Amino acid sequence: MKQKYFFAFLVVLAMLVNITGIFFEDFWLKKSGEVVFLLPLLGYYYDRLPLKNFNFKAFLLCAFLAGVLSFFDQTWYMTQIVLGLWLGGYIFLVREAIRHTEYERGSKFTTLYFFMVVAVYLYLLSLHILEIERRLGDNFELALYIIYYLNIMIFAITALVYYLNSFSKKAVFFICLTLAFIFSDVLRDMEVFYFRDLSVEIVGTLIKFAALKLVFLFFVTPEKKLRLLHLV
Repeated sequence: MKQKYFFAFLVVLAMLVNITGIFFEDFWLKKSGEVVFLLPLLGYYYDRLPLKNFNFKAFLLCAFLAGVLSFFDQTWYMTQIVLGLWLGGYIFLVREAIRHTEYERGSKFTTLYFFMVVAVYLYLLSLHILEIERRLGDNFELALYIIYYLNIMIFAITALVYYLNSFSKKAVFFICLTLAFIFSDVLRDMEVFYFRDLSVEIVGTLIKFAALKLVFLFFVTPEKKLRLLHLV
C-alpha cells in the first residue's frame, strides 16, 4: 500500500513539473513531466496490468515514444512522427474496444441518427482542415492531419458503439478516455493554429494526463457480459 502511495505521489509530481514548465515557458521541464508521467502509472498498476495484451503494450510504446521524440519537436519531421505515433496509439485502443463489442442490427431511426452524427463531424472537419491548410508547410503534413482526424472520428464512433452495446464499467472508461483525448487534441490545435493561451495549454495538458490515466483503468478493468441495445 505504501508503494502505491509513493507511485501516486510521483504521478502528481510529474504533473506539477509539466505545469511548472508550461507556466515558466521551460520546454525541457514541460516535456520531462509528460514523459515521466507514464512511468509511475506503470508502477501503480503493475500487479493488475495485462502484460500479455498486445494492444496495451503497443499503445504504451507509441505513447512513450511520442513523449520522448517530442523533445526534438523542431528537428526534421519529428512533429509529424509524434502525430503519427499518437495516431497509431489510438488505432490500438480501437482494436481493443472492438474485441469487447458485439453488434446487432438496429432501427432505421438509430441508423439515420448515426449517419447524421458522422456527416456533422465530416462537415466540421472540412472547415477545420480549410482553416489550418493556410498554416501548414506542405501537402504531406496536411494529408497526415486529415488521416489523423479521420482516425479520431473512427475512435469516437467505436467508443459510442461500444458504450451503447455494453454499459459496462470498462465501456464507461473507454468513452471517457476517448472524449478526453479528443478535447486535448482540440486544445492542442487551438494553441498551434489559432492562438497560444497559458490557461488553454494547462487545461489541455491536464485532460491529456486524465486520458492516459483512463487508459490504464480501461485495460485493468474486466469486461462484464454485454447488454445489447441494438445500436448497429
